[in-house]
Amino acid sequence: MEKELEILKLADYSEHFELNGASAYLIINKNIDDHPCMFGFVTLPEDFETAKELFTRIERKAREMGYKDIVGPLNYTTWMSYRWAISNYETKLTPDCDNPPYYVDFIKQLGYRELYTYRSANVKIDNPLYRLSKKAYEAKLKDGFTFELFRGEEAYSVAKDIYDISLDAFAGSYLYSEISFDYFEHVYLEWTRKLDLVMYVAYNPEHEAIGYVMGYKTPDGKYFVSKTSAVRKAYQKHKIYTALLYLGSKYIQDQGFSDILYHYQCEQRSTFQRFAAPFESNEKRYAVFVKDLL
Repeated sequence: MEKELEILKLADYSEHFELNGASAYLIINKNIDDHPCMFGFVTLPEDFETAKELFTRIERKAREMGYKDIVGPLNYTTWMSYRWAISNYETKLTPDCDNPPYYVDFIKQLGYRELYTYRSANVKIDNPLYRLSKKAYEAKLKDGFTFELFRGEEAYSVAKDIYDISLDAFAGSYLYSEISFDYFEHVYLEWTRKLDLVMYVAYNPEHEAIGYVMGYKTPDGKYFVSKTSAVRKAYQKHKIYTALLYLGSKYIQDQGFSDILYHYQCEQRSTFQRFAAPFESNEKRYAVFVKDLL
């Protein structure tokens, strides 16, 4: 967490609140239009009255500053670890939200409701979308698009391309705010150094990087995680993601896996989809919460 706290240098305002072993930050990010006031970096003892008093102080300060609601747990933006797990707590993923169930119980007792939800689930590689994706990949090759595989340390050689694609793809997304490349490279990517990254990057006929999918095998070897994917807005709905999906899925299948763990999918995004029950298992869900202050 100490490394992640560096992101607060980007905030318009942040204040640390502590009480009897409970701790949280009030964070203001005016770059987020809908919900600029948030709480984050929370630690709570198993004592509701302490949690209640801590949040009472945070909310009082937010009201004094003129904010109509407060959301969280966020940490200034949606680049790093944020949200809380709300189901399947016993399953530990990489990365994950390690909050105990009582965090969610407390926040709901305090009048917060779910604002945005996410899920992780294992999906069989041999699914209807994968069966169609090979045709999309072959069609993109005929159109002059190319795709390159980067593994391990070589994946960091395209860090700037990945950053630029992400900024373009996610701009305007809910609770999203741009961060500097320096922060992205030296703080956000830090947690990935312990993993054997696998990344496919898509290039247009002019060899400009326009999309990517990134994943890794968990340290225990149990799962292969599809962590992040993005395509520049100008190339969205052009089957670029579908082609990347094919390549990533085929790679994972060749490594001996029969399914992929799709991690932290946002259920409110238009691209979110579920597969029928035979193709999915082991769902874990997460949420960001909101409370009206006025």
